[in-house]
Amino acid sequence: MSGTLVAVVCGLAAVMGGWAVVTAARDRRVGRAHLAGLAVVELAVLALVVGGVAALVTGTRPVELATSIAYLVVAPLVLPAATLWTLADRSRPSVLVLLVACLAVVVIAYRALLLFQVTR
Repeated sequence: MSGTLVAVVCGLAAVMGGWAVVTAARDRRVGRAHLAGLAVVELAVLALVVGGVAALVTGTRPVELATSIAYLVVAPLVLPAATLWTLADRSRPSVLVLLVACLAVVVIAYRALLLFQVTR
């Protein structure tokens, strides 16, 4: 798993989380620009998952194998679930669900990197 790719994912997710805070503070709803930004973050997350799966296939065995696999499975599901929630509930606080999801993506990506660095 690439540390550079993890840094890109974390940076993109942090930018989108900040944008969600600004959107909520301005009492606005999620628009197409938000969805495009979330799609970019999701593509980066998918690239990270592909890198993690490739590392597992090529022989890298993290000490916490089950946890590592769980992170790879959950990572691409967080942002779509939060986006659907935000689009279904069009209230002001629902935009903050995107903030929580973006923070979760940062934690998942960084934790996965840490797990893949400790191998057998």
